[in-house]
Amino acid sequence: MNFFFRCLTVCLFPVWGYAQQSGIYAPVPEWYHDYDVKFYKIDIEADHLSTTLRGYVEIFAEMQKSRIKEFTLEVNEAIQVESITVNGTKTSFRKENKCLYAKYPLQKGKTYKVVVKYATIPTKSSSFFSGVSNKSGNGYPPVTWTLSEPENAVEWFPCKQYLRDKADSAYIFVTVPKHLKAGAPGVLSNIREMPDNKLRYEWKTRYPVAYYLLSFAVSDYQEYLTYAYPKGINHPVLIQNYIYNTPGYLEQNKAVIDTTGRLIEMFSDLYIPYPFAEEKYGHCVAPMGGGMEHQTMTTLSEFSTSLVTHELSHQWFGDLVTCATWQDVWMNEGFASYSEYLTLEQLDTKEEALNWLKEAHRMALWERQGSVFVPKESLNDTWRVFSMSLSYKKGAILVHQIRRIIHDDKKFFDVLRGFLRKYSFSTASAMDFKQFAEEQTGIDFTQFFNQWYFGEGFPVFDISAQLANGQLTLLVEHQGSSPATPLFTVDLEVKLLQTNGADTLVRLPIRTHSDKFVLNVPHVIDLLVDPDYNLLKEVKSKNFVSDGGQ
Repeated sequence: MNFFFRCLTVCLFPVWGYAQQSGIYAPVPEWYHDYDVKFYKIDIEADHLSTTLRGYVEIFAEMQKSRIKEFTLEVNEAIQVESITVNGTKTSFRKENKCLYAKYPLQKGKTYKVVVKYATIPTKSSSFFSGVSNKSGNGYPPVTWTLSEPENAVEWFPCKQYLRDKADSAYIFVTVPKHLKAGAPGVLSNIREMPDNKLRYEWKTRYPVAYYLLSFAVSDYQEYLTYAYPKGINHPVLIQNYIYNTPGYLEQNKAVIDTTGRLIEMFSDLYIPYPFAEEKYGHCVAPMGGGMEHQTMTTLSEFSTSLVTHELSHQWFGDLVTCATWQDVWMNEGFASYSEYLTLEQLDTKEEALNWLKEAHRMALWERQGSVFVPKESLNDTWRVFSMSLSYKKGAILVHQIRRIIHDDKKFFDVLRGFLRKYSFSTASAMDFKQFAEEQTGIDFTQFFNQWYFGEGFPVFDISAQLANGQLTLLVEHQGSSPATPLFTVDLEVKLLQTNGADTLVRLPIRTHSDKFVLNVPHVIDLLVDPDYNLLKEVKSKNFVSDGGQ
């Protein structure tokens, strides 16, 4: 997901202790473990003028525990439940504390079909994080769309919002007035004529999918199809775009839309072949102020290369492999943000890629405190979870720093590929990634994650350099920007500019708050600290003094 807002969130809670206790996550209701979701079928009526929905959700679930007397789902107050059946039997139910309980004797090991018939109350929300929204104006037609991340799916269908329990497959059927189109994840298996001059768009996905990656969008769309031809896939991959049916829209956006195929091909080379190739990739346009990586059918507000790149890369990091909890949102947003950099590195110029890193550093430095890991106390603050500075930009810089530590691009990308294969269609935490990277490279990343992932802030350097008698003495002093992480042990790159033009890049091992280095470089006239933006840091002061004798 990406959004066009400046997030100035600050987390003041020290989380250093979490580094020593992998597996500490926010508590979840015990009933989350009562059953395993196998299948969702959402069959609803919608239009482009309101958030009102009517229909039903059908859930197949296998019970994991015995002697359970109530089947439990999450449900928002905006949903009005009309009836519930379990295995065809109408049951009594109750709503309590945002949960829906259906009374029925359930047995371990058996699979049950639960059907909830419901309707939604019209809502008006200007928040980016609204489960279902409706908007029109500024040259675009009315649109109704969904955005369920992080836990807003319950605003438009009763479900189980537990990241570790992906449904094995899902159907999304949306009935709309005949002049409209409805886009959703999966394959459009049928467009069925319905009463009252309506059409039912029947979308089916047979890939495992997290609850928040199900979606739909309804508007007066036109369809524009293109294809990708990635290596490792023996057929073209359909790219199905539902875009505004307004004069000139396709012509104005065609160039960027058409880059999608090339991007799929590139990420298939860098990572693994596009994981949903038997269905499609696509876009639904909606005035949401950003984008959301719904599985195989991204919803986005505009076609910019960076936004298309970010949401597409989520199909690997976020959709194929999903963060195990929202505390580890770095697994989604950090890697997707770094994919923006990789795109520039692969398809553009080194200068543009470096400019991206510079901007990422600038935005990450907004947050002098707070960790990339989201402490459980902050999970109710959606803007903290999706902090642009921490989860996105600093998260991307951490991936770049890991790449620098591995110091071998073949090994680095082999780690990414192997990780994606191991956790395909499942979930993973940052500790899962750490362990996998250690196994593949032989590098111990414990200190790195303690300081950069669980720790807070970044190093702030004061650097003094003195050239005398042909020797350069460097004194590097530093403190952490946050008292929670006072020391960062890093390798600091410094480029020594010399009068003879033989500039030299040195890597200084920073291990204490004050490190001294003596180098035999008689022709130095100045120095550049971290010229390639490989380390998140602030240089508070830099003083260079020469005896002028060389």
